[in-house]
Amino acid sequence: MNELSYNMGMNMKECSYKISGLDCPNCASKLADHIKKDGGFDEVFIDFYNETLLVKGKEATKESLQSIIDKYEDGVSLDKEEDDEKGEIKELVIKSIRVTISLALVLLGLFLFNEDNYGIWVNLAINLVAYIIVAYDVYINAAKNLFREKNPFDENFLMIIASLGAFALRFFGPEHNEFFDASLLMILFQVGDAIEDIATERSKKAIRKAGMKRAIIAHKKMDGSIIDIKPEKLKIGDEIIVKAGEIIPIDGEVIEGDGLIDLSSLTGEFNPENASVSSCVYSGTVLSEGSLVIKANKAYEDSTSSRMQKLIEQSSSNKSKTDKFINKFAKIYTPIIVVLAFVLATIPPLIIGYDDMNVWHRFIYVGLCFLVISCPCAIVISIPLAFFSGIGVASKNGIIVKGSSFFDEINSIKYFASDKTGTLTNGEFDIKEISPVDIDENTFLEYLKAGESRSNHPIAKAILKNEDISRFSGNIDGYSEVKGKGISLIYKGFSLLLGNASFLKENGVVFEEAKTNLTSVHLSVNGKYKGYISLEDKAKEDAKEFVDSLKHNGVKTILLSGDKEEAVKGIASELGIDECYPSLLPEEKCSILEQYIAKGKTCFMGDGINDAASIRLADIGIAMGDKGSDLAIENADVIITNDKLSSINKLCKIAKKTRNKAIFNIVVALTVKFVFMALALSIPGFPLYLAVVADTGLLVALIISSLLLLKMKIR
Repeated sequence: MNELSYNMGMNMKECSYKISGLDCPNCASKLADHIKKDGGFDEVFIDFYNETLLVKGKEATKESLQSIIDKYEDGVSLDKEEDDEKGEIKELVIKSIRVTISLALVLLGLFLFNEDNYGIWVNLAINLVAYIIVAYDVYINAAKNLFREKNPFDENFLMIIASLGAFALRFFGPEHNEFFDASLLMILFQVGDAIEDIATERSKKAIRKAGMKRAIIAHKKMDGSIIDIKPEKLKIGDEIIVKAGEIIPIDGEVIEGDGLIDLSSLTGEFNPENASVSSCVYSGTVLSEGSLVIKANKAYEDSTSSRMQKLIEQSSSNKSKTDKFINKFAKIYTPIIVVLAFVLATIPPLIIGYDDMNVWHRFIYVGLCFLVISCPCAIVISIPLAFFSGIGVASKNGIIVKGSSFFDEINSIKYFASDKTGTLTNGEFDIKEISPVDIDENTFLEYLKAGESRSNHPIAKAILKNEDISRFSGNIDGYSEVKGKGISLIYKGFSLLLGNASFLKENGVVFEEAKTNLTSVHLSVNGKYKGYISLEDKAKEDAKEFVDSLKHNGVKTILLSGDKEEAVKGIASELGIDECYPSLLPEEKCSILEQYIAKGKTCFMGDGINDAASIRLADIGIAMGDKGSDLAIENADVIITNDKLSSINKLCKIAKKTRNKAIFNIVVALTVKFVFMALALSIPGFPLYLAVVADTGLLVALIISSLLLLKMKIR
């Protein structure tokens, strides 16, 4: 991935890079802290599973970041090369060979060159050779951590202490086969490390697969021929050919051909749509049937798949409370465990019998088991993985969540506020009544269409349906739009006002407003009232079920709309919404929203430009991504790409299941560790290698547990 530089929010500069070579989420967290401190950035995030580095606050070159990374981590690089995967396979093969040779030597020492046949020193020499072959990189990693002034108390440090302690214990007396235990400890640790690498790499691929699909190649028409290029090199205006079964590489308009497009990667559901000339198509979707020639109307970095993938990759920048706790927990947990193991190995012998070598042997051995069992990897890896899996499940269902922190917020919502038009309703108005006053209908409609020709509001789109707006452009002067109210302009020398009734009355137009439950647009020409047009916008099919589900879960529902009182109360009554507020300006929506935020966790859902401030203000802001404005999507915490309200219900279920999975992993990890610690304390001669099996086995089990979230079906 090349550098992505852009400005968002308060003009804070951001840079994003692909990063590879990290071993675990904890390593990623530590490296992010170092980059932030050394580089002087405001914020630094590393998404371990999506392999993305994000820095905020100032621009950063690849070279400057790489120089910081090299100070703290070997083998970690920006802009992942194509042969990295081959390198990882080669490393795994070498580790397998080392483990095999070491295991063979250990078994020779156990059955052939044992103490009974050749004495202690030959047996020690065989095990030391086996130990060095399998453990040298563990020592190298631990030394690097120490000399780079990082916290040295990681799993490498724990295993070194435990294995050296096992070697030393043999000289307290031959109660166990300690040489064998020490060598086998490192062998099992390396096997567990390899299993961990395989599991985490598969988890990365599974989570990336759950995100937006992206085309690898694009067939570009050029000078009468077709060339294959990377989608990143496409420009606005380029013409590309897409064949059946291929992923559409860029947003554009169909200029030739027809076909059936699978939108499931965008909407989360198999929802095929026909595409023909003039149809708009989106990158990341799949052409199931037919063939198309598409003219690109967006740059690659602005296309749907790129934007959505960027949002998914940056989701790690907002960590859940549980995730944050685990990161802090990992930094202090291991040093505490080392101290407790030392206390366990020394205090009981001093009390029970300081001159009895067997007592010292037993409790030092228990302390070593304690060190191995208490390794925090199972928790440190599986908890972030659970939240990333939850984000992956959400994206598969057409929901983009900009961080696992919002799962915490979703689980504690007390108030759910929503816009009306385009959010709870379809946002596609139909004209129901045309009522001109002292003006012929054609002229009345011409003035209305001229006034709406520069607006993107759903009402404008309904009035301008199938209209060529270019015929109005040369005759318009002094155009001004007041969001949520109306429009003023000069058209062909006439002063026009069009909008809601209050807008016209505020501007001195006198008229008697007709009683109707429909949404109305009123018109005045040169200060005189000329009638109104009424439009109807129906509630979405799943709106009633959505509201009922929220209320069933104890969430209070609120409708905030700029529409007239009759229309807002009508929708609120139809859907069973608890409270409604009509005729609101954007700032008035924010004011009401603040009152609810003060009382409890509040969510706001909208789709338009005038909803952006409310979306940003709420504890959780939700934007409708299909028809929603770019500003609303940018400010949102959650984006519903398919515009279906049922997706909110799915999101609540995903958030709950993800939180429960994280809690389950923590409880299981701590329970298993405490049980094995108790066994090590109570069972004389508890095998040291079983402690490794318990730790590694637990890690793999919890990784699988977290990945099972990706398989869950949400209805």
